Amino acid sequence: MSEREELILVPCHSIWKCSIQPNDGTINLGQFPDCWHLAPFQYEGKDHLAFIKHGLTAIKLLLQRVHRATVIFSGSQTKKKAGVMSEAQSYYFLCEKLIRYSMSNDIIAIPNFDDELHILLQDIKRMLIERSIDVKDLFYGDLITTEEFSLDSFDNLMFSIYRFEEVTGKFPQRITIIGFAFKMARFINYHAKAIDYPQSSINYIGIDPKPTNYSKTQLSKYYSDLVEMERKNALSLFSLDWYATRDALRTKKKSRNPFNRTAPYTQLNILFNSSMKIEDDKKYFEMNIKGKMPWSVPRQ
Repeated sequence: MSEREELILVPCHSIWKCSIQPNDGTINLGQFPDCWHLAPFQYEGKDHLAFIKHGLTAIKLLLQRVHRATVIFSGSQTKKKAGVMSEAQSYYFLCEKLIRYSMSNDIIAIPNFDDELHILLQDIKRMLIERSIDVKDLFYGDLITTEEFSLDSFDNLMFSIYRFEEVTGKFPQRITIIGFAFKMARFINYHAKAIDYPQSSINYIGIDPKPTNYSKTQLSKYYSDLVEMERKNALSLFSLDWYATRDALRTKKKSRNPFNRTAPYTQLNILFNSSMKIEDDKKYFEMNIKGKMPWSVPRQ
């Protein structure tokens, strides 16, 4: 049985174009928007740089507790134009490439990266050297892995818990999620509650997009707009459809599954069958979930 008891979860949001070459002739390290399959709304805040921060922050945290945690990048093959490359795979391969680049260069200076990204890479490099951990050992064991079936944030949490169990032989006692700060309520107050995972055992590290050359007023509006869009497009929907089994959440998930992938987790397919439409979420939770999941706190 593995010593690992903490799941460090990185919900993925896009797919890195690993095979393209930047127009300026530099190596593709995910530094430019054109290196990613981005939606229009992901450009303003340089979301692609936030994605990289999420991944590197997870790896830095892993190195601080290397014998006790596993990092899981979570996200399926969501874009037909990206082919069979999953979101999770692209994060995994990009982080490996970035860290190998850092280890082989005395000066880490990547175009378009901000100070936070350079510091993360420097910290990871220092920790790898101090702990005598090779990049191969970091990526080609059970320290970092992928979950490649998730189609939304509910899946990110639920599937990654089961993926952790596949890798380590047990369910995580603690979960640290590294993602957008404005999505914290979604994971903690909605998804964890819906699957009866103890909310006190979940930590959330929020790293938001960061637009450049904005005034304080513009930044304030940008972040308030993010919060409002999260309320409108996620929280209001998940509050009425805990398990994303009805429209509009169900339709959104279907649109993200161009290759018709089906998650392999048998127990989950029984609890949340793809053809199921749960009409009364609270009743379903009380009858089938509460106190019955492997991680549920025993009833007194």
